[in-house]
Amino acid sequence: MLGGFVATTAASLFTMQSAAVEPDVGGAPINPPSLSEPAPADRSLVADDATLYLCLKANPRTLNPILMSSDPDNRVRELIYDPLFTFNDRLEWAINDALVESYRESDDHLSAELKLRDGATWHDGRPFTADDVVFSYQQIMDDRVPCPAARTGTDQIVSCDAPDRLTVRFRFARAMPTNRWYAAVPVIPRHIYEQHKAADPTLTRDEYYVKQNREPIGNGPYRFVRWLSDDRIELARWDGYRGPRPHFDRVILRIVPDPSARLRMFERGLIHEFETTPLQFARETDSEGFRAVGVRGTAPQWKYIYICWNQDGSNPFFADRDVRRAICRAIDYDRILQQAYDGLYERSHGIHHSSAPMFNPQIGPFEFDLNEAAAMLDRAGWIRSDDDGWRYKTTPTPNGDERKRFQFTLNVPAESATSPAVAAIIQNDLAKIGVQMETRSLEFSTFTQMNREHQFEAAISAWSFGKDPDDEWNLWRTESYRDGRNYGGYSNARVDELFEKARQCFDERQRTAHYAEISRIIYDDAPYAFIANVPTLWAFNRHIRGVAFSPRGPVHFFPGVRNWWTHRNDPVTADD
Repeated sequence: MLGGFVATTAASLFTMQSAAVEPDVGGAPINPPSLSEPAPADRSLVADDATLYLCLKANPRTLNPILMSSDPDNRVRELIYDPLFTFNDRLEWAINDALVESYRESDDHLSAELKLRDGATWHDGRPFTADDVVFSYQQIMDDRVPCPAARTGTDQIVSCDAPDRLTVRFRFARAMPTNRWYAAVPVIPRHIYEQHKAADPTLTRDEYYVKQNREPIGNGPYRFVRWLSDDRIELARWDGYRGPRPHFDRVILRIVPDPSARLRMFERGLIHEFETTPLQFARETDSEGFRAVGVRGTAPQWKYIYICWNQDGSNPFFADRDVRRAICRAIDYDRILQQAYDGLYERSHGIHHSSAPMFNPQIGPFEFDLNEAAAMLDRAGWIRSDDDGWRYKTTPTPNGDERKRFQFTLNVPAESATSPAVAAIIQNDLAKIGVQMETRSLEFSTFTQMNREHQFEAAISAWSFGKDPDDEWNLWRTESYRDGRNYGGYSNARVDELFEKARQCFDERQRTAHYAEISRIIYDDAPYAFIANVPTLWAFNRHIRGVAFSPRGPVHFFPGVRNWWTHRNDPVTADD
């Protein structure tokens, strides 16, 4: 049987809703039973003509699923595109019955055959066929197409062909327990995207593709209506959808970068959900305005905040493991947890959450100690000047000795409500030991682009857990610096080896052990400063029902938002 790692380990973590520890804070109700109430079998009790207003923190980069990588991208994707395979709130893999009739792997796990259901179409009425799957695979594997997220895993498929219009055959590079995940190729309509391929092999630059990537033809439960930049994306329920009919007639995704504006719009009923800041969840949900419209939801989540050190040699600081470890010792994690996150976040011990099976309890977290951090920098050759108090290092060059000051810039996404407070605490403590840190606030798309191009010294951001720990290959393997998401240029031969071993291991216990060792090595190498684990902290309109939580929060799993609903006799409302 194909490895049951994902299903077994995710299912054993805990039941997300029942195990959620509700914080002891005042305000609107937390996790009321009504929030998770399932939709009734009698559809006449559901407000089938209602509109759901969701919140995006930024404009999506694209609405082309093979190019997507950010949270705003994916929140739209899960409504307008239907995947070949899905995973539920326990991260259990399943075929998508709306599209797929069967999926069978060979006994040697080196090939698989996918049978599509006849009659599925795109939103424009054209058939959804095996040719679309094969074409999408070819585009993902075309190095000219900038899709590092989609290419990770797909690159383990050595061939993909369609013997007939409803059959796809995959041939894998090797026998791996994750091959069924790799077969989950994001699919784009061939009849749309093949037209200008010769003129623009990237699928991104030609005016034709710019339009298609903003006004997509999908195959999911909602069809695209329009996108008003910096304002909203409008979707309408698609009557041709063959899967479970979603409960809302329309979905409007409002683009609201400012956290304070999200709260105000929520209280006015202009959005029906948003991810709160810790401050909002703890202190700003006890107002009469909030209580009149909202409730709060919380649960554990496999997501962590980090600072990535660029160790690719482009700066004189962070290629040195000892320097990275020293800076990690100069971070007051407890103060950050209390002052920046209102005591609602917990200390992060690396790339795996403490409830995840691959978590390594042997990890000894860096303790805040400015004296030890200063001594470590001394040993690394960064000596504090008696003249100005800053640290300098002298290194020989062909043109003579060169003296460098320890001064770097931390990039911060402008949309983050908490990162400026985190940066201020770290900046203050680093100055005490002679390290000068500046901050630079960047609009999200610019911030992301600079990460992709490795044009930074340090950057604060967050990662959420994917479908399987193998997804982290894209973050930590040495070769992922070139075309993956190893933005800081981390490289460790043992980590590379362990990822390779885990990919070929069908024994669940041993595979978990490989990832646990990876977790320990990465933490010790300090390519990131692991700041905090982020729980789900969410606000929902009190009329919303059907919400579930997963290790990825209340979204980004199946059916997720598609299952939300509201009573016909007490519906959610909003003003356009």
